[in-house]
Amino acid sequence: MTRTSGSIGGAVTAAALARLGAPVPTVEAPSTTALLGWAAARGRVRSGMSDVARIAFVGDSKTVGAGAGTGSTFTVGAFARSRPARVAALLAAAGLTTRTDAFFGCAGFGSIADVLAYDPRRSGFAGWGGGSNSLGGAMMSAGNANPGQFQPGGPVDRCSVFVRNGSDRPAFTVTKGSESVTLTPSGASGGFARLEATFATRDAAPIAIARTGTAGNLQLAGMIAWDSTRPGVEIVNFGVYGVVSGFQADMTNAFSPANALATYAPHLTIVNLGTNDSAQGLAITTWLANIRTIVQQARPSGSVILTWPAVGGVGAAGGSDANRAQWRSALRALALDNECLFIDEEAMLGGRAIAQASGAFADSLHEAAWAYDVQAAAIARAIL
Repeated sequence: MTRTSGSIGGAVTAAALARLGAPVPTVEAPSTTALLGWAAARGRVRSGMSDVARIAFVGDSKTVGAGAGTGSTFTVGAFARSRPARVAALLAAAGLTTRTDAFFGCAGFGSIADVLAYDPRRSGFAGWGGGSNSLGGAMMSAGNANPGQFQPGGPVDRCSVFVRNGSDRPAFTVTKGSESVTLTPSGASGGFARLEATFATRDAAPIAIARTGTAGNLQLAGMIAWDSTRPGVEIVNFGVYGVVSGFQADMTNAFSPANALATYAPHLTIVNLGTNDSAQGLAITTWLANIRTIVQQARPSGSVILTWPAVGGVGAAGGSDANRAQWRSALRALALDNECLFIDEEAMLGGRAIAQASGAFADSLHEAAWAYDVQAAAIARAIL
């Protein structure tokens, strides 16, 4: 497979055709090995040689799923209609066991109430607030013993909890039904860890997290729950509303997003960033450097897909069309030079004017749910 959309045979490459002015495929791979890391991980799961293959979505509000929900920012209930959630549904429909009982961070929202409205599988968290920036935005931070609760969608008996690590962080309990496991952060302060809880009972009982130790705030980056008897594809959404690429490329601390991404070690990372960078007038060189940092953090563990985000609207809310064309070409070049699959979501939806006229956007920047479905279908076809 040299291209996943618009087959190109022989020695003629998409790059060569582009130089001649021919249309560039919407989905384009630089070589047959671009998704080899992902394909190997998927194959190990299918053959029973591995327990999990991990897919991470890294992005801004468009990865969060803004536009697919309700409310003034179109984010209420949006988690289930986001691009990552729709890719998961398509992979499940194709016969892959998927692990989607997961959440990460505050997703860029200003209050815990907004977080719970976005993803109603979460409840409680009374008195919790936002902590240090990590996967999925600010960590959920507790200086009290009030529990936060997560409702799995099916039977589970394992749970990974991602936290800001260090002996300056408190112990906490993970409780499901009558079972409770105490986990204790350790080591140098400012670390990042995936701590594990195992339960004897496999059911869909809610999972609660509560601080029990007294040193510092508990800072919860995320949780993944699953059925240990079923190897599967773990799919996580690290989108953060309103951020530019520098947020996701931050490597200041071990728990900062780019370092935490490397610790998570995805077998496939799908990056959708650039809308806010372009709209806010950031330098294209800064944006490209940030994307390159994210690729460098993700590539050691697997494959990477870089997506050029679509916009709608009658004006230039996402940057001028001419400027966006330059950015799109630069991202495509970076993708092809770094063995990344490239997906052009702007072309997929027909460009700004057609996307707006077709109702593909809830506002000028955020897709309606059906448009996320279209984009998800292209990703799913590319990776199945």
